[in-house]
Order: sequence, then structure tokens, then C-alpha cells
Amino acid sequence: MKKNKAIKFGILGLGRVIDIRVANVFLDKEIKNSKVVAVYDKDKKKNLKFSKLFNLPAQKSFNNFLQQEMDFVFVATESGSHAKHIMECFNANKNVVVEKPPVLRVDQLISLEKIARKKKLLFYVIYQNRLNKAVTFVKKILKEKFKKKIVFVSLRLLWCRKQNYYNDWHGKWKHDGGVIAMHGIHYIDLLCYLFGKPIKCISYQSNKSNKLQAEDTNIGLIIFQSGVNCQVSFTTALRPRDIEGSIEIVMQKKIIKLGGVCCNKLNIIDNTSLRNHKLKKYSELATSGYGISHSRCFQAIIDKEMNKKNSPKPLRAIDTLDTLKLLNMMYKSYEKNRWVYFNEKNLKTKLGY
Repeated sequence: MKKNKAIKFGILGLGRVIDIRVANVFLDKEIKNSKVVAVYDKDKKKNLKFSKLFNLPAQKSFNNFLQQEMDFVFVATESGSHAKHIMECFNANKNVVVEKPPVLRVDQLISLEKIARKKKLLFYVIYQNRLNKAVTFVKKILKEKFKKKIVFVSLRLLWCRKQNYYNDWHGKWKHDGGVIAMHGIHYIDLLCYLFGKPIKCISYQSNKSNKLQAEDTNIGLIIFQSGVNCQVSFTTALRPRDIEGSIEIVMQKKIIKLGGVCCNKLNIIDNTSLRNHKLKKYSELATSGYGISHSRCFQAIIDKEMNKKNSPKPLRAIDTLDTLKLLNMMYKSYEKNRWVYFNEKNLKTKLGY
């Protein structure tokens, strides 16, 4: 563990999430005790652009990039390439932080975790919405007694992605999947984080506005071991902008709503008086679905490395296995036209192939 020294990061893959959010996390010094020491993308224009932005020499190849002295590689390539790139980082004895989802297939995550343990390497994933103030508050109050009072939960992702978004690797089974794999995964993860292990699910998928291999719209029902039942609706078919990413917890006497564009706001509605309590203390401004908490995720990793106490624990990739299983359960449900159960041995779908 390091003390009073900057944790060195390399960034692999320089797409939208880097351009819109992550680059600013480091360049605007939203986090302490960190330093980007190398960046790389197979796209030469992106490679040159971000090398200049971070005032770094441009890496000529992926192998050259991996030879740099780094504490962590942040993997932000297309989702279907995560498994390959993480494995190559492990082969170079590099710790890994990966943008969600860690991989697309359940077997890949289990295999990579075994390798990380064998090589004594760290393997973290970014699900930034877990560290939103609103989500943190709801997680704290959702005790078992509280869960038993829930009537049902409703999840809605109402976003806009126009056709040009799907003209590269997005929306393809091998690289990405559709709305639930690329965007809904954040909120599927929050369901598992808040309500525990899923038991079964059923889902239906379609394309309403876009042409892609996978889906731009999904509706379904998820049953959790805790007794919570959740109806879900995901779409990127809206026009012209994102509307919300919300989770409503409906109880007999109150409704708790994680709202905003990415569960960044908190409202509690009293069913008796119909008063809407907007809890500003736990609500934050978010201008896009990329959210506000990447900096908190990276800071948690840095603080862990620097042996600082009283910081959130960084999220191990393997601790999101239930999220990945549920994602694949939802795809298999549509493919097989039936309920799919968590304990099924074969969750293989089109996703990742």
C-alpha cells in the first residue's frame, strides 16, 4: 500500500465515457492523489488527441502501453473486448479497473476472478450510481424489516440514443448488446445492490426507433429473494433527449423515488397527506446518464491503496456477479419465451458471441 504518493493510472480505450466524463475526473482534479501516466486507443486520432490532452507521449501500441509503470489500468474499450483486454493486463501483471459491465458473459467474469486471485491482482469495476448520495441514503434505510413493507418496485429508464449511436460497435451482440446491457445495466445493478439476489425474471424486447442487432426497448418483471417484485421498463427510443433513470419503491404509506436522469435525486411521497418531500440534502445535479460519481469510485480505489480509513470500499468485479447473471437471465427469457431462474446452470445467450 502506498502512502502520500499519487496512484498511477493508465487508460485503455478512449471513447465516449472518457471524452464526456472520465477525462475531466482526472484533469479537473476531482480526485486526490492520482495521476494518469499513459493512455492508448487503437484509433490513432483518439490516441493523439488524449495524449496531448494529458500532456503525455503517444503510445505506439498496446504492448508499449502495458510496459508503462502503472498501479492500475482503467479498461474502457467496447464491452465485448473487456475480457480479452483484462486478460492481457493480467498477463502484464497490471491491476485492473473496468468500466461497466466488467464483461458480457458470466463464465468470463468467474474465470477472470480466478486468474486475478491466483496472480494476486486487484480487479475492480465502475458502477458509479451506487455512490450517488441518494442511492447511498436509500441503501442505508433498506433494512430487512423495511423491505417486507414494500408493495412493489418500478424501474424506468427513458433515454434517447439516435441511430448514429448504433452505427459503430454499439447494439451488436458480440460487442455490446442492447439497451439493458449498455444502459440498463446501471439500474439492474442498483436493483441487486438494494434488494439482493434475484430468483427469476421474464422479459420482452423490441426495437421501436432504432435499427440494431439487439434491442432498444425492454420490459419485464424481476422477482427477488427478499420478496421484492420489480417491474422494469428500459428504452433508448425516446426523442430528442434523455428523460429519466428512476427507481420507485412503492409502500403502503409512502413512495420513495430515486429520480433524475440517473437516480441522482431523492423524493419521498407521503401517501396519507400526498406531500412530496424533496430531499435536497441527498439530491445532486446530473446533466447526463454518465452520472456524477465516477470520481467517488476512483477515490475509493485510491484511498484503499493509501490505507485511508472511513472511505467507501471499492467495488470488486466479482461482487457484481449477480448483476451480470440477471442481465443474461433477461436476455435468455426473451430468447426462450419463458421465465428464467437464477439457479439455472446454462445462462448462455447471444450476448458476447
